[in-house]
Amino acid sequence: MTRSRLLALAALLIVLGVGLMVWEPEGPEAECAKDSSVTSGFVDEEKGCPISIESYNRIREAESGPQWDNIGGLVLVVGGLTAGVVGLVRKPRNG
Repeated sequence: MTRSRLLALAALLIVLGVGLMVWEPEGPEAECAKDSSVTSGFVDEEKGCPISIESYNRIREAESGPQWDNIGGLVLVVGGLTAGVVGLVRKPRNG
C-alpha cells in the first residue's frame, strides 16, 4: 500500500472513530406505570406520568452499561493513529 493511501486510510479511520464516539444513540423510552402505587419514584416530564420500575431499570442499564459506540470509536481512532504512524515511518520499497 502506498504512503498516500495509508495516510488516507488513517485519516478515514480517525474521522469515523471520532464520529462514533461523539454520536449519542437514543436510549430506551420511559414507559408509564400501569399501577400508580408501584413506581420507580421518577416521573416522565413529557408524558406527565410515573415511570414503571421495569422501564427505569432498562434506562439505567443502558446508561450505566458499556458504551459500545465509544469503545468501537476508540478502536478505530487507535487503528487510524497506528496506520498513520506506519505510513509516516515505513520506508518505501524500491522495486
